[in-house]
Amino acid sequence: MTYKLIGYTPMVLVEYITLRLPFHAVGEDAKLIYWTAWLCKLCAHRLLNTVKQNQLLANLSQYDFIKMTRKLCYDIIPNRRYVDGISTLIHASLQSAKALKVDITKLELKPWLLFQSEAEPWAKGNLNIQFIDYSTVRVLVFDRDKSSRKIIIRPVIPKGYVKLVRGLVDKALRKEIGYPARVFVKDCGDGLEHLYGELQVMVKYDLYLEVMKRHEKPLGSNIGGVDVNVDRLNLVVIDRKGDIVWKYTARFPQVSARGYPKRKAWSIIGEAIHRVLKNAYSHGASIIAVENPEIIGYLRYYWTKNGGRGSRNYNYRVSIFRNTIIEKILWKIPLYGLRAIPVNPKGTTHSEDHEYVMKRYGLDKHTASAYLIALKARRILQRP
Repeated sequence: MTYKLIGYTPMVLVEYITLRLPFHAVGEDAKLIYWTAWLCKLCAHRLLNTVKQNQLLANLSQYDFIKMTRKLCYDIIPNRRYVDGISTLIHASLQSAKALKVDITKLELKPWLLFQSEAEPWAKGNLNIQFIDYSTVRVLVFDRDKSSRKIIIRPVIPKGYVKLVRGLVDKALRKEIGYPARVFVKDCGDGLEHLYGELQVMVKYDLYLEVMKRHEKPLGSNIGGVDVNVDRLNLVVIDRKGDIVWKYTARFPQVSARGYPKRKAWSIIGEAIHRVLKNAYSHGASIIAVENPEIIGYLRYYWTKNGGRGSRNYNYRVSIFRNTIIEKILWKIPLYGLRAIPVNPKGTTHSEDHEYVMKRYGLDKHTASAYLIALKARRILQRP
């Protein structure tokens, strides 16, 4: 998912949401998917090493960077769209690293295997990775000798997204919409006889809202504040005078346990987000305030890592995890006909105000933080 926050205004612009659809391939198809992803990884290695040797290349625009990559990598994987996909990933990572003042020479590739292709409405959505019906995807793949062919994969469509996938496919087959798509290799057996992967399809957020929206408008004008932690979400709804009208906590302690399945964890967190938003909606909230996500950069969004920073650092990983939850809240808020206000989190924990609120209202520290977040949104709304 890609998002943009506009200062403290009650607006969150989301361009795409990503559907993650698991699939299983066997035999020759498994080998071809693996080799296509591996050729793209070789392309990424060559591209990143070239930039390390000439760091001025990191200053190129995305258009010029892609032009350079085509010349540099077409002999590795002879398909312009897959080369462009890798170029886009590396360029985005470089821009994020620059913004964070990270030494580009210390960047390394994460251990991923994938290939991706951009949206093309004229090609019924996507030329290389294309839905041909609601449950069947035709994928262009390459062998070790770089010969190409097309294979079929059948991803599992979660029940909650069946309607959205149908809407996407219908519009794409009518050439009304395109969708970026990525094939991500998660695991493969010995001899590449089995491959478990994920089809990642990016759906326009406008289409997502059109198909999935639950409520058109709020029931009242109250303000909800949400405090996000790795094991719970705390909601406090206040009226326009600042008085508390509702409190709710959604807990999910199991997801932070070591070794807990990631897919199951995010499913549980997603359900918790919906419970919080349902509570806010039913108690008259029209605004939901959350902490403004920090711009973590390359490690969170992209496909490189900084060799100089220990990714095992607990606090750093917690910050990434919390920000991911906040992002998911931000793009689910409009489903309930509500507006989002990201607020500056300064002072919402470990402050005199925080201690005062806990004592005055008898709140635990997380509920007190949610209350202060709601108050910050109230003050923003009162500004002329």
